[in-house]
Amino acid sequence: MTRYLTVLFVLVSTAASAAQLSLSDKLELRNNCGADIKALCAGIAPGEGRVMACVKEKKAELSKPCADSMAKMAAKLKG
Repeated sequence: MTRYLTVLFVLVSTAASAAQLSLSDKLELRNNCGADIKALCAGIAPGEGRVMACVKEKKAELSKPCADSMAKMAAKLKG
């Protein structure tokens, strides 16, 4: 579980270069999406965008809290 939370935090940290997400935004994503990533992308090795690709592929299967958080953060990053 820790590995997936670390990957999520790294993804969010690097994706936020154009429009910084606050620490609370990053924690919200971690809290709302950590279990989803662990469950839906368990066999995916982190690196080279594989986990993010898995999350995008499984978008329809994300829990409502995770999907809502992802949408909220995407809107923030688009400015």
